[in-house]
Amino acid sequence: MIKEKLLKYLNENPYIYLDEFIKLVHGDKDHGYYVSEEIIGKKGDFITAPEISQMFGEAIAIKILQVINKNSIKHFNLIELGPGRGTLINDILRVLNKQLSPEINISLHFNEINKNFIENLKLQFPKCKIHSVIGDYPDQYSFFIANEFVDALPLRQLKKRDNTYYETVVKKSLDGDFEFDIEIARSESEIYVKSRFDLKNNQIFEYSPQTIEVFNQIINFLEKNKGHLLLIDYGYIKHPLKSTIQSIKNHKKTDVLNNIGKQDITYLVNFDCLISILKNKKILEYKFVTQSAFLKLNGIEERANQLCEQNPAKAEEIKIQLNRLINDEHMGSLFKVLEVEI
Repeated sequence: MIKEKLLKYLNENPYIYLDEFIKLVHGDKDHGYYVSEEIIGKKGDFITAPEISQMFGEAIAIKILQVINKNSIKHFNLIELGPGRGTLINDILRVLNKQLSPEINISLHFNEINKNFIENLKLQFPKCKIHSVIGDYPDQYSFFIANEFVDALPLRQLKKRDNTYYETVVKKSLDGDFEFDIEIARSESEIYVKSRFDLKNNQIFEYSPQTIEVFNQIINFLEKNKGHLLLIDYGYIKHPLKSTIQSIKNHKKTDVLNNIGKQDITYLVNFDCLISILKNKKILEYKFVTQSAFLKLNGIEERANQLCEQNPAKAEEIKIQLNRLINDEHMGSLFKVLEVEI
């Protein structure tokens, strides 16, 4: 499978760059982790905010309602990147279908590569369109949602040592397994990090060219057609200058080089790179806040109280769910929301 493909590659090449490694293990068209594995939920490897509580999707729906009503939109694309099992969009549509006027038309679109998820989405949402390319949507006002999507895209790590820039690579170890090492950085990687940061010896800079490409594609589409983006993920705006890469299997942290193709490899998103793109394009209508601040602003606490009143027997469970979503000890401050309106 993936491990065999990687070993074959490393038998013919001395190493593979980290971003190429992640691209292979996550996105291989036949056996990639995100293509073929059961990844979300209790039976998967991790649980996302929509799986924790319906309140997460309902808060996003409130934001969509505000945007659509403010702009008097009658027809719009609702686009989710990496929808998984469709839990988030189900919660959003339940609210929108109750609150929006029947004359408002929603065109539903998903970017998804997991074979099982795609079949399930088609069954749940018969009128939806599945896309493999960002930007391949009807030309009309669009609302993009990307929750825990970009943190799984291929990542590059650069380190400075004795005034020379290196990149993290994966090699075949002497015992025939895998190990991390460093090799001289590719020129485009070195140019990018130098333009962003003056690294000191042994500091690490992380960025994802594919995330930058995807973000540019979304912004370009919105500039042409107008719309809104909600990008929600764990990350930072001030670079920690150390490795943030980690892996998850069965809801537990693991060794990144174990379970090749069978576990989630992820990292903290460099939001500074994305905000720089907006500034360069002179796009000033954006907000960058914690998940906690976003959810509170869009009524999650009021919704929690309402649910507790309606379901007294589940009040404690609802409060626990709310706490996981907004408390700083859980997802509240680690997760960020980049909101862009064009």
